[in-house]
Amino acid sequence: MALVGSVVVVVGGVAALSISVGTMATHQVYVEAAVAPVGPSALSPLLSPSDPVAQTVGALTGPGLMAAGADGEPKLGVATSWHSEGGGVRYRFTLSPKRRWSDGHPITTKDVAFTLAVLQSSRFPNPDVAAPWTGVSLFASSLWTGTFVLPGPSASFATAAEEAVLPAAHYQSLPDLFFRGGQHTDALFAPSAGPFRVVGNSAEQVSLSRNRYYRPRPILDGFKVLLEPSSAAVDQLLAQGTVDGWLAATPSDLQGLPAGLIRSRITTYNFVELLMNLQSPPLNTLAVRQAIAAAVDRHSLLAHHLAGLGDPQYGPLPDSIGWAASSSDSASALGSPAKILRTAGWLRSSSSHLWEKGGQPLSLILDVPDLDPLPEAAAGVASQLEAQGFLVKVKTVPEAGFVSATLAQEQFQVALVGFDNGPGPDLTSLWRSGVAPGQSLNFSQSAPDLFLNHALDELATASTVAARQSAYREVAKRLHADMPAVFLYTPVEVYVHLSSVHMPGVSAVGDPTQRFRRVVDWSL
Repeated sequence: MALVGSVVVVVGGVAALSISVGTMATHQVYVEAAVAPVGPSALSPLLSPSDPVAQTVGALTGPGLMAAGADGEPKLGVATSWHSEGGGVRYRFTLSPKRRWSDGHPITTKDVAFTLAVLQSSRFPNPDVAAPWTGVSLFASSLWTGTFVLPGPSASFATAAEEAVLPAAHYQSLPDLFFRGGQHTDALFAPSAGPFRVVGNSAEQVSLSRNRYYRPRPILDGFKVLLEPSSAAVDQLLAQGTVDGWLAATPSDLQGLPAGLIRSRITTYNFVELLMNLQSPPLNTLAVRQAIAAAVDRHSLLAHHLAGLGDPQYGPLPDSIGWAASSSDSASALGSPAKILRTAGWLRSSSSHLWEKGGQPLSLILDVPDLDPLPEAAAGVASQLEAQGFLVKVKTVPEAGFVSATLAQEQFQVALVGFDNGPGPDLTSLWRSGVAPGQSLNFSQSAPDLFLNHALDELATASTVAARQSAYREVAKRLHADMPAVFLYTPVEVYVHLSSVHMPGVSAVGDPTQRFRRVVDWSL
């Protein structure tokens, strides 16, 4: 059988509802809290990629063919083997007849084929997730063996295969049923291939119980994912001991935490950038872009505006991706903003203290989505630029459609935006030059930078770590020379939990859902 398709990228999150401490101790039910929208959730990170409840449930119930290891490198997940063939054009995998969904049915290539059909459907809501699977075909030689055939070589395809496999039989192999949210009654939740399965979903909580077919068998009987209206409500539950843990991701999340909690700092694979529209004056001048980059103090921004929830970032990828580490301040080589601007003919007004040229101040409009803590970061960047003589207006816009409308339609001058692309981001799709508007973050709209595009192609197909690092250095060099963006910081999240919880394996680096990597060993 042959089918064209795609697989999914899973994101992570949390939530909470009350259960007595005595009940938790007796029945080994872990209760996690999160500030989350009113439910019930669709429970799928494919349908609700920004819903923290869906992210958490997906991490506990929806493994992929591959899984992210503690070092970010792919390892076997549902698949029992995975082999690259033909220089990265084909990937062959096998499944075990012993691996079963929580309803007892085996996990087969029919489920993989259905997942691919969903992800290549025109109704699929997340193009970034679907992108690695465009033009990919699946040839299944049996229920247990399949081969993906790609339209071109990809060294990072195993990372894409970390996305959840969907149960074909539950959705009757009909993608439309999946997009409608499936069934939500207690008896008809989608079966799970992970350590836990969903048994309840309401506006207040999601309940999960142990998947009796999962091996190794989890110690916990279940999970409670509780929906709370605010971080203050979560703090109160933590102080009472009625919630075991919570993922804090913003400065306000950290303010009211009770004492005595265990804190695990997780440096994510996300990155936050200051994008510049090179078609919008005065950003069509390299000197202005360089002056903006030279004016940004990342350490001060993180300390004074983000409560330390981040690491400085100087290249197009965060240092949390080990092979891409570039933690040197390349902007310092530019010199001071004042020197850069004076050399370019700008003068600083003695009355307004703003930089001016031809009587016009150096003014910028900074767009930012209303997704915490990005507005705080934008305010910090604006204050730093204003101290250096820029006139900056911050404009907060709705998160929904920010990338597809504000950025893709080039309706901005400067934009502060965060990206969650996992440990294997595709820099080609992010930074390719000379393409149509909305096809990359490189807003130069000029003739293609053939050297940059060549380096991006080399990075996408590199088969060794050394080749990948060499290509990445060239990409970073080219981006720094043209300065289409200022790379700001890598977000950090803090997982807090009661000291009575035994929780091994919370990695200091990775997607925050990696705290569930060894969830079968958790106990209360």
